[in-house]
Amino acid sequence: MLAQSPSICSCGQPHSEAEACPTLMRGLDLNGGTMLYAGTPPPGPASALPPATPSPMSSPTPVVPSLVGQEFGRFRVVRELGRGGMGTVFLAEHTLIQKRVAIKVLHAHLAQAPELVARFLSEARTLTLVQHENVVTLYDLDSRDGRPYLVMEYLEGDSLANFARGPMAPALVVELMTQVCDALGAAHSHGIVHRDLKPANVFLVPSPSGKQRVKLLDFGIAKLLSRPAGEMTTEVGVLLGTPEFMAPEQCGDGVVDARSDLYAAGVLAYLLLTGQVPFYGRTAAEILVGHLQKDPVPPHELNPAVPEALSRVLLRALAKRPEHRFASAAELRTALEASLAPPPAPSAPPLTALLRGKGTQAPVELKGEWVGRSGLFFQLATPPPALLSDVELLLRLPGGEMPCTAQVVRHVTAEQAQAWNMPPGFGVQLRDASPAFQAQLAQLRNSPRAAPAQSASTAAIPTPEDAQAEAVLQGFRRRLAGDPYAVLELPRDATLESVRTAAQRARGALELLKARPLSEGQRAQVDRALDRVAGALHTLGHVERRVEYDATLGNVEGIERCLAAGLTATMLEQCRRRFLAGNTGREGRAAVHRLSGDALASVGRLEEALAAYELAVRADPLDLEGLKRWRFLRARVRGSAAPR
Repeated sequence: MLAQSPSICSCGQPHSEAEACPTLMRGLDLNGGTMLYAGTPPPGPASALPPATPSPMSSPTPVVPSLVGQEFGRFRVVRELGRGGMGTVFLAEHTLIQKRVAIKVLHAHLAQAPELVARFLSEARTLTLVQHENVVTLYDLDSRDGRPYLVMEYLEGDSLANFARGPMAPALVVELMTQVCDALGAAHSHGIVHRDLKPANVFLVPSPSGKQRVKLLDFGIAKLLSRPAGEMTTEVGVLLGTPEFMAPEQCGDGVVDARSDLYAAGVLAYLLLTGQVPFYGRTAAEILVGHLQKDPVPPHELNPAVPEALSRVLLRALAKRPEHRFASAAELRTALEASLAPPPAPSAPPLTALLRGKGTQAPVELKGEWVGRSGLFFQLATPPPALLSDVELLLRLPGGEMPCTAQVVRHVTAEQAQAWNMPPGFGVQLRDASPAFQAQLAQLRNSPRAAPAQSASTAAIPTPEDAQAEAVLQGFRRRLAGDPYAVLELPRDATLESVRTAAQRARGALELLKARPLSEGQRAQVDRALDRVAGALHTLGHVERRVEYDATLGNVEGIERCLAAGLTATMLEQCRRRFLAGNTGREGRAAVHRLSGDALASVGRLEEALAAYELAVRADPLDLEGLKRWRFLRARVRGSAAPR
């Protein structure tokens, strides 16, 4: 148990057990042996935290003169940002270029202790070694009046301790923790172990995209694994760190390495996901015993929103033995990302078919795959059936066998197959496109397994056609025979808003039919109608796609609607180039009609000129100059105001 003795603190200020100070050394009695540790516990369950009672120490707090307005090299102190046990952090500005920085100044009364000055300077050496976007940047190190100070990157944001209030969404936790892993990986690559990873040492800077960029702070007690001879090492019997985040080897006399930071990263992620640390207690002894002897509750049991895969990643990071944890920060990062990856899509069931031979030839079994809804590609090393010939197939589908006729539409020779990295064979297109055939095909393709054969007396009776649905579908069958405008029952000068409204109305009517007792054929018709409605909206609901489609129709009114809806001259010209590339000769014919119109207009024969301009527009409907002339003269002839 923790001995209720005075806390030992190098900063000269009184502390309770729950207060933060990197120089605070608290007495700890584990199994009769007294040890010391430094650090501060994060928020845990309220019942588990000791009350913040005043320390028995009564030494007065030193009076510290204000440094605001004073200059540190080229920087003038603007205001104090924060104060800790080791030093005070100020906001400062460059006296010439007004660049803002953060200056961390060692407390004056600590500058007399060589071991604390060495620890302060060790942070500067660490930050010099670790240059990474997720680690705070050190600009300079100097001293003023015998007090060393660090000039660092000024960060505008908030610490993770203030940002995280209760359990956070797993996706956000993984997004932050992957950046923490990147920062730790950069430190570990230089042989540096942070040893005090906790929310207060993770700073979040909002990015323009709205995401949070992580900055790892406070390498004050970081350990250089390959420390130069004669440099200060941790005293025997002193534990540096925050108890709730200390790996088991930090709690005793084990060897601390990069995997100790990965344990702390596991604790940090656990806290963000569940709102509590895995081990807590009223005393530091209880917390350290938890790290050494107890198993953590799986995070998904505390927060059902945590995926079990992510829970398993954290439990591995929290393994008691370092060799059972992740080997590196990069490995932990990969595991965190993989834990939220969607499960792989189920692979399509293998397709086989019998190709019926001609005359006395035996059937050939083929392996194949679907290409779209009614196309198939079959692997075949021998010469394939002739192009455009019909072949008889017996498709072996998940739901059973289905005979059909298909037309050969493509050959892939051995040379082509080698160049395209695919097997040789041939492609076919199913001949039967009737709704009944398509419905039966879809049913057999999507069935998990073939249904047992049924006798004639017990065979399922097909669902009869629904009369109410048939009345609706009859109207849609008429509409589907036409173009996208007909599918949506719209005039060709319809606005884009009316296109979206009509598509929504048609989709709603078809979706309502799905709730009715439809026959298989009717259900297939509904699905086809929904596809056509979606296609019509895709074509007519987008200004560039619609204007190109209207150009093929010669629908000048529709083109005018697209211009009114915001189609720019640059976008129109790009569409025109694509249209003319597939319609050679139109540009020349339009130029001839336009010149005729110009000549007729110059002698006052306006009606004939308007007719010539209209012919020009019909030939090259996306020519903006031609459209302008036609619209202007049309307005003049009709006696209305000319369009701008």
